[in-house]
Amino acid sequence: MAELKREDARIRRTYRLLLGALTELLAEKPFDDIRVTDLCERADIHRSTFYDHFEDKFHLLTFGIRELMDLFVPLSPTTSKEDYQQVMHRIFKYFLKNRQMYTLLFLDIRNASAKALFRENYIRAYEGLMKESFSSVPREDQLIYSRHFIGGILSVVDWWLETDAKMPPEELAARFVRLISNHLNIFSQGK
Repeated sequence: MAELKREDARIRRTYRLLLGALTELLAEKPFDDIRVTDLCERADIHRSTFYDHFEDKFHLLTFGIRELMDLFVPLSPTTSKEDYQQVMHRIFKYFLKNRQMYTLLFLDIRNASAKALFRENYIRAYEGLMKESFSSVPREDQLIYSRHFIGGILSVVDWWLETDAKMPPEELAARFVRLISNHLNIFSQGK
């Protein structure tokens, strides 16, 4: 599949329409019951356009992770606690901005398979960042940390969405970073 060219407004529009259609359809039925035809009809795009960009609905869902993963790029072994908190703030703001889709995806038990797919792709993407940033740390430790970290974020997001995201993203980020900072220091020392 072709990579998104950020300067191509038509492609960005198509992706936005398809992700919006996915969000709307998740409000009506489980992810497993959504068909590519449903997505195309709701987004008012032709099936061939869909298949020009995505292999299937699972590929569309995993595409949504890319924007989220772009927020992690600033993280490295030398990231300060303040910078780390800013990154986490952007991540929680992303979830708040896309609250409708993630509430439907994460909290509706009918979407367990889609949530599992999201979680596994999110972990794999983060494992790739860990491999680049912590090359001297044993790979098994990187894998364990990635699952722990992403699992922790998603668990916090679940709780946050369940409580109607009452805590502001900046406060949530500050608390999250404060609570995990010891883990970050221990992992960075292993580098």
